[in-house]
Amino acid sequence: MTSVSLLEVSPLGREFFSTANPARVYEYLLGGSWSYAVDRTAAYAVYKTAKWLKTAALINRDYSLLSVEWSIGRGVRQFLDLGCGYPGSANTHEIAKSTQTGWPVVYVDSDPGVYAHARARLDEGPGVTAVHADLLSMDQLLACEAVHSAFDPGAPVAVLLHDVLPWCTDDAAVDQAMAILREWMPVGSSLSITHLTDRWHPVTMPDVEGAYADHGLHIRPRSRDVISTLFGDLVQQNQGLVATGLWHKRGRYVRHPEEHSAAFAGIAVKEPPVTDSGIPRPSSEETA
Repeated sequence: MTSVSLLEVSPLGREFFSTANPARVYEYLLGGSWSYAVDRTAAYAVYKTAKWLKTAALINRDYSLLSVEWSIGRGVRQFLDLGCGYPGSANTHEIAKSTQTGWPVVYVDSDPGVYAHARARLDEGPGVTAVHADLLSMDQLLACEAVHSAFDPGAPVAVLLHDVLPWCTDDAAVDQAMAILREWMPVGSSLSITHLTDRWHPVTMPDVEGAYADHGLHIRPRSRDVISTLFGDLVQQNQGLVATGLWHKRGRYVRHPEEHSAAFAGIAVKEPPVTDSGIPRPSSEETA
């Protein structure tokens, strides 16, 4: 396994254990064990405000795992998991490994605890890379040697951004990071996003934001129109941008009502650029 930190790494002090953390709150909502009292207190406060949040977390996790299988089914053989969160009972590299050993998977998270756990628990050989980085510094992340050397240049990459961008409240910074990411993605790559929205919970969502803020956490739900812009001109697949639980027909929550998802999900593919004649320009592999 390869690991690298692009952020200043300091010892995990008192503040780390006494301040609620988005990754650990999410982990607790999923029923995981990597949380502290402050995280459980925050999770319970938010849960009291909106009990659907726990179901939404479970739906998001189910979608995430199925999305990896979907990209494998399209022939994608390398994965960039942005904002990967704490390792679970099934992880991106394990799904890829169940089909073929050696497909590269790069896990990225800005949380030092997540990075430490990734290094300790995801040591599965040379195909796995863990990067401690800020997603909003996308140019720095994609240019780092660990990411650059992990992937086969020009080959499609499945990029996963699941329940990550709502925790980035700076709209301009998110737009810039996503533009850099889409430009970097090779033709044939897929971009999978899940994102919290107030579409189905316009009355309670401000209370959810307030409950998180009371515990030092800031979250930004976005509308369907805004979420759709995060994909740029990538081409939406299947039914397009829909409630998270409804995207995968084999999902465990496909029969749940949309409001249980509380988020939109979509997978879009980067297609070859179109020439003036309207014919897709062949990729470098096709002309080699």
